[in-house]
Amino acid sequence: MLGLESQDQASLALPLPWQESLWQSFISRLDQNRLPHAMMLTGSPGIGVERIATALAQRLLCTAELSKYACGTCKGCQLMLAGNHPDLSILEPAESGKAILIDQVRELLGKLSKTAQQGGWKVALISPAEAMNISASNALLKSLEEPQGQTLLLLLSYRPSLVSATIRSRCQVQGLPLPDSAQASRWLAEVSGDQKLAEQTLEIAGGRPLLALDYMQGDSLQQRQDFEGTVEQVRRGDLSPVDAAQHCHKLNSDQLLDWFMNYLHRLATGELQNSPNPALFDFSDKLRTARGWVLSGSNINPQLLWEELFMDWLQVFRRRGR
Repeated sequence: MLGLESQDQASLALPLPWQESLWQSFISRLDQNRLPHAMMLTGSPGIGVERIATALAQRLLCTAELSKYACGTCKGCQLMLAGNHPDLSILEPAESGKAILIDQVRELLGKLSKTAQQGGWKVALISPAEAMNISASNALLKSLEEPQGQTLLLLLSYRPSLVSATIRSRCQVQGLPLPDSAQASRWLAEVSGDQKLAEQTLEIAGGRPLLALDYMQGDSLQQRQDFEGTVEQVRRGDLSPVDAAQHCHKLNSDQLLDWFMNYLHRLATGELQNSPNPALFDFSDKLRTARGWVLSGSNINPQLLWEELFMDWLQVFRRRGR
């Protein structure tokens, strides 16, 4: 998952091109003093949920008048550029994949209960909101039920169904859709300087341009292609489900399941578009169920999980005589 942009960045964040209308809505509400006390931004990882949240937080803490974006020169912006703005709080798990705990929330609430040190807004970014355990969520409720003036809680969620219903009901929820493919491709090509590779990688990334850029700049694309190669080998019968599971059981199951679901979508809408296989839909349900188990924190044996999934995957094509 792409991480939240932290304070210790060399430059301020700007909304991405496909976020312009949403950004204008935020600024309009800010100008009219109609921002809610709590917002939940939802969307897929890799489309810029964290980018627009960071940009909004920075704009609120900027002291320039009538500025569409954070100005970058005022005292508030200079504090953010230095990575130590006292009125900006970022709440994340202590370790990737771990929960946000009640003590972290209590510390945050203690900070928010005090007067803003710079005399303006206080902003808290909580990401991902679904990482809060039950105790942490319950601790946050009081702040949501008794909001303070000029305080904004920005919750970011990539799986909002996993966020407590009581938390969701007390936030103004704003969903961010996938960007238009042409606009995303154009942006990615400009950033990367390679139109053809941008288009290919964007397709692999399921239309998520920041994820595609991450693939292009690191080694995760090769890891994903290696995994899809394993999936293809099982499909052809060249690799046994047990051996395939051996390749996967020590890796991040949540990420692999996300890759598998995107691979399945590309298969159904591409190669098999004119030869639909109903068993693919049944298998897709099994992947979603497996992902639910993984995200629930259940004590699952990854080797057995992947063995079962690959056995079911092999049967999808054997039943068709492929």
